[in-house]
Amino acid sequence: MKEEVIRVEHGCFQRENLTYRFDISVSRGECVGVYVDDHFTSGTAYLDVFKGGTRMKGGRAFTQGRRVGTPELERWLQQNSVIVDKHRFDSGELTVQDFVVSLGKLMGWRQRKSAEQRLREPESAAVLRQMELDVPPEMKLAELSRLDYYRLCLFRVWFWEGGLLLLDRLTEILRQRDLEKLMRCVQVLLERGAAVILLDLDDTFMRRYSDRIDVVKNRKTCYRLYPEEYGEQLYEILGWKCRGSGAGRAGQQGGGRVVFQASALELPGTPPLDFEIRSDEIAFLRDENYSTAARLRDCLLGGQRWGGGAFRLNGRAYAPGELSKLIGTESGLQLERPDRPGGMLFDNLSALDNLSACLLPKAGRQIAGRRVMENILEEASRWYSREELLQPLYTWPLPQRLSFSYYKWYLLNPRLLICFFPFAGQEPAHHEMIIDMLVTCAGRGMAIWVISSGIDAICEKTKNEAFLRRLRYIN
Repeated sequence: MKEEVIRVEHGCFQRENLTYRFDISVSRGECVGVYVDDHFTSGTAYLDVFKGGTRMKGGRAFTQGRRVGTPELERWLQQNSVIVDKHRFDSGELTVQDFVVSLGKLMGWRQRKSAEQRLREPESAAVLRQMELDVPPEMKLAELSRLDYYRLCLFRVWFWEGGLLLLDRLTEILRQRDLEKLMRCVQVLLERGAAVILLDLDDTFMRRYSDRIDVVKNRKTCYRLYPEEYGEQLYEILGWKCRGSGAGRAGQQGGGRVVFQASALELPGTPPLDFEIRSDEIAFLRDENYSTAARLRDCLLGGQRWGGGAFRLNGRAYAPGELSKLIGTESGLQLERPDRPGGMLFDNLSALDNLSACLLPKAGRQIAGRRVMENILEEASRWYSREELLQPLYTWPLPQRLSFSYYKWYLLNPRLLICFFPFAGQEPAHHEMIIDMLVTCAGRGMAIWVISSGIDAICEKTKNEAFLRRLRYIN
């Protein structure tokens, strides 16, 4: 029987006046998947327990077979667990050796020297080779690719004999081939006695690598499934339709007219971008570490200045800084998680008022006119009922809010729609909805520019041929 690393029975904690209940147990050499139905809120809260940011209010906890109280559990997690997510520790001066040996570790001079020596011993070199990680100790941490940074995090788990590794939504960050390389490193840790928890929304990834899957719905662990139950039963529990493996490949450049053309477009700290996007096309810019998206967003919203270059929109030339002035008229901006409170919607206003606010920059003062409002209501009634359109958006369910956040751009019909990480944090059941809305917007002649990661997994699953036909990689 494998040695149990951590077990929580009837765990209970509170966050933002909501009560969460969960059960988890992981043994050495075991990989347990955890699917959380609402990862943006429940998933983040769940992970915060392991980060030490949320204290358990009830339940029983065991570490390595021994009953522990809440303070002991927090200390154990701090000393023995490593969380790998989209955020990376970055420093211009920190070396690989600094990161592995001393970061977060309180030690004296002799202990540090001993750890540095161990890093250069044959056993460490052998594990590094197993993980396909060829980085000298003096190399700067900032110079590592995201994949190598993750590999180094996993090596650090082995180096300090950490008992628990948590991987959070890596399918949203890494392309498929890099994800497979990283999971080979995870297998090295499992063979050496580590315990692994996968938190993810990608069911294919979870089924492939998990020894079992715990399902958290409505803020409570309610199912524990084993491999023989991963098929239709999993989809039934999650409320999804059973899906096939998807079809087709991303299409080639379409035959529409060029809507957007970038020439040596420079973001701070980013190589120049040269590409074009045509009408009726969905162009995909891969961003593995969120850095390009963050810089582009800051430039568009005025937080940073453009480095240089130029672009043409609908045949007219502009300087980079002018792109932000076109948002709401010639271009649209769809930020990550637009359906959530504080996103792209005015929660306390009705859906009709939201549409009016969206159209205001394009239509001017005329938008407030009674006749114009009636025309908007009539047009939107083809998608939603009049009763729904007159209700405040906070009363709408999240899936409907998500669809509505794209519909407003459909109604505005800008020349260019820029979407930041549209699939991030969304349930797989909502991916097809997003895909359908992107295709619908592209069908109006918009040029769709998507900045994201993990598109490979999306393409593998979707059956939307129109999406695959329109999709084109621009890097």
